[in-house]
Amino acid sequence: MAQQSVTFRQWEVLRHLNADGEQPQSDLAEKMGLEAQTLAGILSRMERDGLLVRKYCSEDRRRKLISPSRKAERIWHDMQACCERVKDRAILNLSEAELSQLESTCEKIRDNLARDCTEFGHLPRDLYHNRQQQTEEEHRSESLEDTRVDFDETLAPTRTPRP
Repeated sequence: MAQQSVTFRQWEVLRHLNADGEQPQSDLAEKMGLEAQTLAGILSRMERDGLLVRKYCSEDRRRKLISPSRKAERIWHDMQACCERVKDRAILNLSEAELSQLESTCEKIRDNLARDCTEFGHLPRDLYHNRQQQTEEEHRSESLEDTRVDFDETLAPTRTPRP
């Protein structure tokens, strides 16, 4: 990507355009999980660099349609080939079972991250609080170990004579 002067986010834009074709800017922002303003800056730089074309939608002039330029289509194939080489290197010496397990684990992680945070309530904070409370109790217990009194010993109060 660096050889083509393309950032990771720009590569993501090109990937979505390559997979889904021309699309509204708002749909692209949603697919990428970006705010519209953030994507607008990325698209402006890409348009400036000749990597995409923006045009108004004929049915709704407020919507902008995004499509890759010829330049983007040319470099897309080079970038895709590079990605395949990186992927091949990453999975080198992994068995089919390991690859299957990796895929399954990554799917679970994606599903977890795709869920609405409110679905979990305050679970992460509760977990943190419980761990911190447990650590404090362990520390308190260790501190008490140092001050434990053996009640089997006779502890006679000492009397101080009155003057």
